Amino acid sequence: MSSLNIQNHSLQLAAGLSRLQAPADAVASRISSGQRIDRPSRDASGGGLAAKLDGQQARLEAVEVNLQNGVSRLQVTSNHLDTLARVITRLGEIATLGRNAVQSDAEHALYAEETTQLLGQLRQTIGGSADQIGGKTDVGRPLGEFQGTALFGPGPADTLAIGLQTDEQLTLPVLDFRSGPLAALFRQDANGTFTFKTDAADATATLDAALDQIAESQARVGSVQSRLEFASGVALTARANQEAALSVIRDADLAAETTLQARLQILSEGHTAMLAQARDASSKLLPLLSRN
Repeated sequence: MSSLNIQNHSLQLAAGLSRLQAPADAVASRISSGQRIDRPSRDASGGGLAAKLDGQQARLEAVEVNLQNGVSRLQVTSNHLDTLARVITRLGEIATLGRNAVQSDAEHALYAEETTQLLGQLRQTIGGSADQIGGKTDVGRPLGEFQGTALFGPGPADTLAIGLQTDEQLTLPVLDFRSGPLAALFRQDANGTFTFKTDAADATATLDAALDQIAESQARVGSVQSRLEFASGVALTARANQEAALSVIRDADLAAETTLQARLQILSEGHTAMLAQARDASSKLLPLLSRN
């Protein structure tokens, strides 16, 4: 082999080694960052799709927050409905016990006092203005509220976004207890005295009608809770699918990248060894040529 051939071979090896450097740097960058698209020029269309999926992912997370708030509100509503039902049930017991002729006046007075307290509980839980529920004062901050919103007023109905599209909404039920049979129990006259009496002839019928109103409300709340649970499952699945799609586009395949890095390293080491041998051969050939 002539000196010129050895020199050409060395130049080819050096060029090959230089060409290996760029992909080796790219692999090292992807492994260190964990990102397949470590800069926009790697995959322009993939970067744009990842940005779009990021926006959808953020909206899905907001949907999950909406659903969690909706579930929490309905749970609070359901708990208050259970309490109201127990109060009315107790009022029914008092109405029945009050028809016991052998009870003393003191016992009747105690039942009357308990009735007043129970009706006050209903009034404080449901709330409303004096125009709505009578009496001398408004109950502006009722016990039955969620994040400052009264649960048992006339509305308007609140809606929740339960999907990515604008028409994917759920309307929460309006439970207006400031009118109807239940409102008749805790309504007060102009002096602030409750108009309902447990010893009235229609007391039992009024209490039964109020229980029916609560039972209907519980059914409506339960149906919406069921819908929210299904919607929550759909949103969770959609977000998992989005995360998987983003991972495919954006995340580096460390197994493949590590394999490629090892391959490039072997090639680089081979080129380096061959280049060293070529330089060594050239250094040994020159003295021989000078002697000739």
